[in-house]
Amino acid sequence: MSTLNKEGTFDRRGFVKGSMAAAAIMGLGTLAACSPTAKDESGVGRDPLSETGWDDSADVVVVGLGGGLGAVLSAAEAGVTVIGIEKLSMLGGNWAINSGIVFAPATDAMKAAGDKDERTGQEDTIESAVADWIRCSRGNGDPVLVEAILKEEQAFINSLVAAGVDVRTELCGMADAPIARGHYILDADGNRCSGGAFVNEVTKRIDQTDAKIMTDTEATALIFDDNYSVCGVEVKTAEGRKRIGAKAVVVATGGYTASQHMRAMYNPETVGWGVIGHETATGDGYRMLLDQGAAFCPFKKIVPSVTMEPNSGDTFQSNDYQTFWKNQAHSLIMLDDQGRRNRPETMSYTQIGGDLLTSPNYQLFDQAEVDDPNFTLMKTGTKESLAKAIEDGWILKADTVEELAEALYLDPDTVAGEVADYNAGVAAGKDKFGRPVDSMRELKPPFYMATGINGMSGTDCNCVKVDEQGRVLDGMGNPLKGVYGGGNDMFYMNWAGPSYIASGGGAGACYAFSAIVGRNAAAYAQA
Repeated sequence: MSTLNKEGTFDRRGFVKGSMAAAAIMGLGTLAACSPTAKDESGVGRDPLSETGWDDSADVVVVGLGGGLGAVLSAAEAGVTVIGIEKLSMLGGNWAINSGIVFAPATDAMKAAGDKDERTGQEDTIESAVADWIRCSRGNGDPVLVEAILKEEQAFINSLVAAGVDVRTELCGMADAPIARGHYILDADGNRCSGGAFVNEVTKRIDQTDAKIMTDTEATALIFDDNYSVCGVEVKTAEGRKRIGAKAVVVATGGYTASQHMRAMYNPETVGWGVIGHETATGDGYRMLLDQGAAFCPFKKIVPSVTMEPNSGDTFQSNDYQTFWKNQAHSLIMLDDQGRRNRPETMSYTQIGGDLLTSPNYQLFDQAEVDDPNFTLMKTGTKESLAKAIEDGWILKADTVEELAEALYLDPDTVAGEVADYNAGVAAGKDKFGRPVDSMRELKPPFYMATGINGMSGTDCNCVKVDEQGRVLDGMGNPLKGVYGGGNDMFYMNWAGPSYIASGGGAGACYAFSAIVGRNAAAYAQA
């Protein structure tokens, strides 16, 4: 069943990049329903799953097998029958293609590495991690969910360590939290693996259970009985439409960033932005849940990523923009769509709130930056590709700031004023945004500007509201009976609020939250 090899890369039979794009079809769906619950002669209702009309059935059905793999595993280990449904030919979703960091606190891997919290000199604790998470979420995270997810992440990493997996640790970019809560896997040759390595470990465990996995199967609607309790899922396969019976359903599909239609409806300011992540994040789960009255969390844009690509709605596997940090001088500033600076450029992306970024963003730098042997603008770029981008006009060049601003339809006086203020800060040894002085170098002509366009990841969109048990809630705050939410993109704001908390925070939660709701769905199915 596993579709990734031990190095965390895809097998040939798995996934061909670019071939899985799916169209986003909007509109209110009709309410699929079970046949009326049959009654025996005493008038007592019979289990609808014992009736005819189902092509297959299980106690728990999990839709979306990225983070949703955690729900498949935990439900199966809880002793119920499970069917996992995935619309692709491979498993893992965004988790399989990410950089391979999982956030987790106070783990055995951290203890083995001798990791200490630099603030206290002590080993990490769950309590400290919860406090950091709530602080970084600006108080918007649900404390109950946060603690539950962090404990699940801890247990997941500990189980890998106990199984002999080579798990290493590193600082994870969590604002003002100098402790190595980021975890990644090394293969047998000592090579660092992508997120697919974690997916492999989970699928190995699922292979040891009786769970059934259905790939190339797209869920299209939830099915409810006449008591408005979920009783199945309608799916589309190569053989046609089928009905899968269930006592509980976990919806763990990704976001809707690859659906320009849904973004036009719910986040119109993002139309045309590139997608950082999977091109198949077309909002399948959202449509199924919203059709049944599920509620959105209050929307607030998190942190759009910046790419060098044109504003074409393209899909990118990662945010590839080069960033720079402290202790090295750079003559580069970032401007918003009004031509203004809005933050210290050395600020970690985990510290930036969505209100600080607008579309598009511009990177303004000078000849000294271009000549810097370590500067390529793109993390995977080269000096040759940088020169080609300038030659082709992806990066504009001008002798004056005003000329550059005019070419990009920015106010010349505004841009010139920002450059003058920055240079004055260099001379005075004090930046108005608090950027470290040793990271600042005076901007001198000729000037360059990259026309960056905002891209967005799943966590930049609205999220479906869930309670502490992971039950999907309607607009009145009532749970949809038997319907649970899993994964990350669809439910991120429930535990993190409008800020991206830490590197690996999404990957850790996509598994952990799904594992929690998988057990809860199993308990519901057994009740």
